[in-house]
Amino acid sequence: MNILITGGSGFIGRNLVKELSKLKDNKIYVIDKVKLDIKAKNIYFSKCNLQNYQSLKKMNKRFDFIFHMAADLGVKKVIENPVETFKNNLLTTENVIKFAQTQKKLKRILFFSTSEVYSSVNKFGKMHENDQLLLPDLHHPRTSYWLSKVLGEFLFIRSKIPFTIFRIFNIYGPDMKKTHVIPSVFYKLMFKKKPSFENPNHSRCFLFIDDAIKIFKNALKINYKNQIINVANPYESIKIKDLVLKIKKLLKVKKNITFKSIKNQSITKRAPSIKKISFLEGKKIQFTKLDDGLEYLKKFYEN
Repeated sequence: MNILITGGSGFIGRNLVKELSKLKDNKIYVIDKVKLDIKAKNIYFSKCNLQNYQSLKKMNKRFDFIFHMAADLGVKKVIENPVETFKNNLLTTENVIKFAQTQKKLKRILFFSTSEVYSSVNKFGKMHENDQLLLPDLHHPRTSYWLSKVLGEFLFIRSKIPFTIFRIFNIYGPDMKKTHVIPSVFYKLMFKKKPSFENPNHSRCFLFIDDAIKIFKNALKINYKNQIINVANPYESIKIKDLVLKIKKLLKVKKNITFKSIKNQSITKRAPSIKKISFLEGKKIQFTKLDDGLEYLKKFYEN
């Protein structure tokens, strides 16, 4: 089976490449602007600028599946370059769809969207895949990322290509950039003299990377065709303040910490529904406990 992964050098991508390459009959083709640091006989890497269709067109292979996860992301980057973020993500998606439409044996394309599409809905309830998506404040630069992902979903739905859309909530795991929530908490508590954290009363659900990869792999099954699914662990929602204190206790750190509330268009609570994915799997999904995941990370960072 030939599988193409765009943006496969990133945190989620590397883990997905590792898992899919375990089956030796799979040939994994990775394209990214950053070189992939994984080597195997059935992994093939090409440096590619997805904003240039001709560069993508050089992938002269027939693919069974395409995972499209390449995107500009990160709150700081999005806020500093909102128009560039929007244009880059939209153009990248348009080019990947154009390329996919030339693929004669393609079974499906799997698009990595985001839980941020729920930014203005269900502030007090669970977020369902069939919720109406409401437009956030156009004056806020962070809306650019929301727009790029919602329009991406729209383009895939209208592309006449079989698709699966993942709305991904907070994923964490080892070797993840410290710009993300849990790695940033570890980093600040371990290395900052005066750690400070934002929006302590915001609550989030966190999904361990191994659990996420199982979901992405299982989504290759036929019953995931033309589905939008939340990718999340809804069972251990936690406030940022409580998360910080939990990790502080785990690390046995005695530093004084401070919290501050800021307005960055981030909603107070993200509470996903996973009824659809549980139905597709035909069973209740088992997730890594947050305490176990944090303990694993502690050992990773200490080594």
